[in-house]
Amino acid sequence: MEMIVINGVITTVGPLSITMPKPEHMGGDAFKAFQAVNGFPMMTRGVDADGKPEKTGYLPGTTLRGYLRHAVVLRAMRAAAARGDHYSLPDAYRDLIGQDSESEKQAGDINLDAIRSMREGSPIVDLFGTGLAVQSRLRVGHFTPAKNILPEPFSGVRKDLEDTEGILEFLSEADQATYRDRSAANTRRAVAERSLKSAQDKQREAKRRSEDTAELDAAVKAAEKVMAAHKEDMGGMAVSTKMITGYMALGAGLALHGRLAVVRAQERDLEMIEYGLDCLSRDPVLGAQTARGCGEVEGRFVVEIDGEEVKVIEVGGYKPARVTALR
Repeated sequence: MEMIVINGVITTVGPLSITMPKPEHMGGDAFKAFQAVNGFPMMTRGVDADGKPEKTGYLPGTTLRGYLRHAVVLRAMRAAAARGDHYSLPDAYRDLIGQDSESEKQAGDINLDAIRSMREGSPIVDLFGTGLAVQSRLRVGHFTPAKNILPEPFSGVRKDLEDTEGILEFLSEADQATYRDRSAANTRRAVAERSLKSAQDKQREAKRRSEDTAELDAAVKAAEKVMAAHKEDMGGMAVSTKMITGYMALGAGLALHGRLAVVRAQERDLEMIEYGLDCLSRDPVLGAQTARGCGEVEGRFVVEIDGEEVKVIEVGGYKPARVTALR
């Protein structure tokens, strides 16, 4: 066995919501575009008739790769704990996150015998790699739609207690009074927050035009004090429980195509990947906003060994993966 290639299609059953961290040194128009999609992963794929880049949302390969790695490592950690041979903290970082402080310290002087020993001693490290010393043999591509598609906005409301009829009457009179006082303070806080935002917008615009901002600076400070006072009046409920929630997501029913490949493959590599896909099938959720209906997926993966298709693995539905042999 030299090469394992797994061609996969992941289909969104519900919306897929992912928020990536802001790339270092990003600014200007690129940052505005990043903010416009709330950090949803985007890439350029092709150009239009005028030569302008066309964008599409996608499922990052690291999302699937991370899911598979965590599943395999958690199995190993459970087995070790059952034997009374618990993972050490450095071993947990090495296997679960791929962080190996010792190899990173010696990045300029890598010991090939030590690398060979690590590969032989840990199937997980051998497949997924770790630190700067052991290179991963598993390559996971991004999963993209057949045609470019952009994420769309979704929103919801997190309600306050009074929005559910009859709830307040089950509280003590003292707690009812506390709630009413907090609710009134929260209303005043919301008004103060809008005033503060308005003052800050005017302040930024004046600075952009290089105008004197002394008066606006004072207005911003005054608005900040008012809002802080209302927050203090809210006591332990400094954040309103009634708020608008918003996020970006790719819609449901989209087929995302991608590929996994293992170089210098071994039988144990395929077993680990199949186990990870089985875990995904039993808990078929990726990304964020899972409590708001996002993240459920299903998938079909065709496994090739040295160019020959050998099996199909179907995942999803909160049930074990379905494996069909092709030879």
